Amino acid sequence: MVLTLKNYDVLFIHPNRSLKPEYGKNAKFVRGSFIFIPMGVFAIADFLEREGFGVKIINYPLEQYLNRNWNLADFLKKIDFKVCGIDLHWIHNAHGAISVAKIVKKVNPNAKVILGGYSASYYHNQILKYYNDVDGIIRGEGEVPLLKYAQKVKKNQSLDSIPNLSYRDSSKHIKVNSLSYTAKTLDDLNFTNVSLLKNAKQYFECSRQMMGISFNLPVGRGCPFNCPYCGGGQRAQECISGRKEVILRSPEKVVEDISNILNKFKISSVFFGHGTYPATLKYWERLFGLIQKENFDIGGDLEIWRLPFPKYMWLIFYKTFPRKDSSISISPRTMSNRVHQKIAKICDPTFNFPKKQINDLIKNANLYQRTLRIWLTIGFPFQTHLDVQRDFIFALKCQLKYGKSKSKPITIMNEPYHIFPGSPAHESPEKFGIKLILNSFPQVSDFFKRTKISFFYNAINYDTDNFSKTSIRNANKLFFLSTVLMHLTTGEKLKEREK
Repeated sequence: MVLTLKNYDVLFIHPNRSLKPEYGKNAKFVRGSFIFIPMGVFAIADFLEREGFGVKIINYPLEQYLNRNWNLADFLKKIDFKVCGIDLHWIHNAHGAISVAKIVKKVNPNAKVILGGYSASYYHNQILKYYNDVDGIIRGEGEVPLLKYAQKVKKNQSLDSIPNLSYRDSSKHIKVNSLSYTAKTLDDLNFTNVSLLKNAKQYFECSRQMMGISFNLPVGRGCPFNCPYCGGGQRAQECISGRKEVILRSPEKVVEDISNILNKFKISSVFFGHGTYPATLKYWERLFGLIQKENFDIGGDLEIWRLPFPKYMWLIFYKTFPRKDSSISISPRTMSNRVHQKIAKICDPTFNFPKKQINDLIKNANLYQRTLRIWLTIGFPFQTHLDVQRDFIFALKCQLKYGKSKSKPITIMNEPYHIFPGSPAHESPEKFGIKLILNSFPQVSDFFKRTKISFFYNAINYDTDNFSKTSIRNANKLFFLSTVLMHLTTGEKLKEREK
């Protein structure tokens, strides 16, 4: 009997943080597995399919979650493919991405293995230098570069004209092509062709269970800000992706995406992959108005990147999304104005979260009965023990006033932070009073190999002048436990009461 293999031109694999299943009975709480696929993968896969290539997307942690005995090597032996694209967007997947590359090459030595995403882009030289199982890296935005790569590989042509590509030539020398492609518009990309994903229905169900959000929806690319720990800020994106400006999708296209996904699956909420700030308020007002006209039965998760967030925006959000499965989040990281002012002087003059404006958010959240999540962090630059005490007091006051009531949706969220590659603090740690623990990609990969997956998915890679890595971890755990009542009253119990 002759076994006929399924044939794909390009296979995409979303890697796990660790190849060893660590789920157990509390699987729905294991956020650290990072089941989310970066939003751009769907657009790239669809772009290639429209150009005539056979494409499939595999979500490694999803397959592992659905079947603890699922084995990537066994799956790969049943298919044939020419190019394997592995996303390394989030640095948490550093070890997983390299491990997947090794498995792919062992099963299919002739396949070309390509990495992409922010983290792969940042470390492109080191990855190619130290890991022979990776043939190339698409830096920055990947639709056109990966299409050209697949076309060149199919015809066995030279790769030297492909934009954004780093690779090894026939002499094993690392070649770095120009970083010359960024998308001028996103309206011709399709971010909802989930038919290319294996077990798509289960993906959305598990995303809600494990990560708290059903569907991530791209709204734009680029960022005008430079938060200290974020690797997706303005300067980082210019360096990593060559993107110098923000582009937003037309509101009509975003609404079309929501309609498409709701027609295929029962999605409880959508997370908008771009935040609100003064320059985008008109955009969000128009988008939410269009969503209201469609009368979608779906929750919305929205971030505030910079204040103010006026009262009229609360009213619009209230009219657009039901309370169930909806939230607005803001991340001052500390309530210390002194810390905010220091950060503003070093990397971002807009980094300002006045206490009065935070109190206005709380007042409006209560007025319109929509969940407000305020994200705080222990281990922020320049944060002292006194700052932490004051943040605890702020959280305690919020809990005493709102935590026992199922009708007052204020939640203080917290998590330890990872300093991401390309961020201001990563590039100039001394300016922020920080000592980085990891200084190369092999160290990063080994670090995530050794770090156990937990509810707090960020692994701490630094000490500050006032806090050690260990004290940052333990203090954040204590902070989380001290505010747990607020999580309960704005979480599943509240949702069940409102059904």
